[in-house]
Amino acid sequence: MRKIKTLAIIFTFWILLIILSAAWLVFLIYNNYYLISINLIYLAVLIVACFAFVLSMFFIFQVLIDIRIQLKKAKQKERNIKDILQYDQILEPPSIYN
Repeated sequence: MRKIKTLAIIFTFWILLIILSAAWLVFLIYNNYYLISINLIYLAVLIVACFAFVLSMFFIFQVLIDIRIQLKKAKQKERNIKDILQYDQILEPPSIYN
C-alpha cells in the first residue's frame, strides 16, 4: 500500500511538472514573439526549452510505463499466490475431525 502512495505522489509531481513546463513555454512564446522573430539567441533558447519539454514528456511516459509494469507484476504475483493456496486446499482439504 505504501508503494502505491509513493507512486501516486511521483505521478502527481510529474503531472505538475508537465503543466508548469507547458505554461512556461506558452508564456515565453506569447510575451517574446517579437524578440524571438528578431533575435537568434532567444530563438535558440526557445528551441532548447521545447526540446527539454519534449524530453521531459518522454521520460514521464517512460516512468508511467514502468509503474504500470510494476503494478501488473505485483498483481500477477498475488494471483499466483492465491492460485497456489487454492490448489493446496483442493489437494488436501481441511479435515473436520481435527
